[in-house]
Amino acid sequence: MNLRTALGLVFSRARRRAKLTQEDFEPTSPRTYISHLERGLSSPTVDKLHELAEVMHVHPASLIFQAYLAYDKETTALDLMAIIMADLKKSELQE
Repeated sequence: MNLRTALGLVFSRARRRAKLTQEDFEPTSPRTYISHLERGLSSPTVDKLHELAEVMHVHPASLIFQAYLAYDKETTALDLMAIIMADLKKSELQE
């Protein structure tokens, strides 16, 4: 599975958990775009991901985080959080 497909899968699951249809995103994006996104045919920009996540009342970083977990089945959520925390620590030291 590639990363775009993983994000589409995560997005689709989040949408269904929120009990939303693809049409519920119409003010933000057409149904065809949502369909392409969920099938891994399109990748959202950061701004678009933010808008779509707001409709579902989830944080866009959560969608990205879950997509990386789906993409790399060998990495656990705790492993990925440790990597992110180490990256944050490095970036804080460089400021």
